[in-house]
Amino acid sequence: MIPVPGPPPRDRFGNALLDFRFLTGPGSSGLDGHTPLPLALVVVHHAEHVLMVFDRRRQQWELPGGLIEPHESPAEAAVRELAEETGIHGVHARLTALAEFELQHPPRREYAAVFRTALSAPPTLTVNDEVSAFHWWHPNSPVPNTMSPLDAEIAHRVTTHPHHD
Repeated sequence: MIPVPGPPPRDRFGNALLDFRFLTGPGSSGLDGHTPLPLALVVVHHAEHVLMVFDRRRQQWELPGGLIEPHESPAEAAVRELAEETGIHGVHARLTALAEFELQHPPRREYAAVFRTALSAPPTLTVNDEVSAFHWWHPNSPVPNTMSPLDAEIAHRVTTHPHHD
């Protein structure tokens, strides 16, 4: 893992993005089976913008994603969460990175598998019980105070990485 340069970005809950590592090479999953990996996040890229969803519970803009169920792989969780939160179905999400977080409530370290997918056309998006709105955010623009700075940092890194979709 490569530490995030400078002080780690923190959100208003005190959570921090500690490390971020791109996974490269054919067959490289970067997942060793021993790392606690409860989360999958998806960076949906279209026309130089990233899809952010407004989480009703946390009241902030975030990347689509969520918990990996015991019976599913990180890739299956990424595709399922994307469909549940946005209504986007039938996309291939490619494993791109591993992010390490320091979370506060309760205090713990967790990792997220970060996936990405590029869309050729804007999708039809569907609000639901978890997500109340959608925003196409340009990763080089300022981060609004209503957006997770951790997710914004992840989106910026994924979309500006030389090998992005």
